[in-house]
Amino acid sequence: MRTFCFVLIFFCTTLPILLEGEATDGHSTDSDQPLPVDDLRDLLLASMQNTISLTELATQQTSKISTITLALNEAKSQIEHLQGDLLTSKTKINELTGRLEAQNEAFTESKTALEELKNAQSTTQSKIQSLTEGQSEVKAGIAALPSWPEGSYCILASGDCPPGFTRYSGHIRAFDTYGYNSGYIKAAVFGDSYMGCHGPCGRHTSWDAEFGITSCCK
Repeated sequence: MRTFCFVLIFFCTTLPILLEGEATDGHSTDSDQPLPVDDLRDLLLASMQNTISLTELATQQTSKISTITLALNEAKSQIEHLQGDLLTSKTKINELTGRLEAQNEAFTESKTALEELKNAQSTTQSKIQSLTEGQSEVKAGIAALPSWPEGSYCILASGDCPPGFTRYSGHIRAFDTYGYNSGYIKAAVFGDSYMGCHGPCGRHTSWDAEFGITSCCK
């Protein structure tokens, strides 16, 4: 249909020009003769072929334009899809960056706490070292004390007996005194030895006093 329209337009615009010689005052001259029919037919055929070639070229160009348009639309769709992926990736990167910053902050806090623990440990070790040295000095001082005199004697016990001494203990309970007030019975403790009332003071009118002696003897 498109080819027919081109041919029709060409025929309508060309034919008057070709027949112009026959329309001058109704007369013809030797120098102004109409074209022969064969030449007119060949001219029309050539024009139709040129028109068909132009139509085919236009069709090819239209097909190419359609193909390019389709490719551009596909490229546009892919670009939009890539832009969406890029936005998603950017969001994920921002989330990961936030997590990394939080982890770095927690790591810094842990590192600071670790340094504080190391400093506290160093201080504690220094104190332990000082106490150990002081203990060694005390032991050395005890070792330098004079030993117990030679001979046989007893000392009041207060805890374990020194080396070379034997522990002895004895007591007298419920014996009678003239009175049981503080003027006659005064309670006291001497290491592991003691004296005082037999039970609560004043409970008994007789047998109201007692004492016990614990000694270390050699």
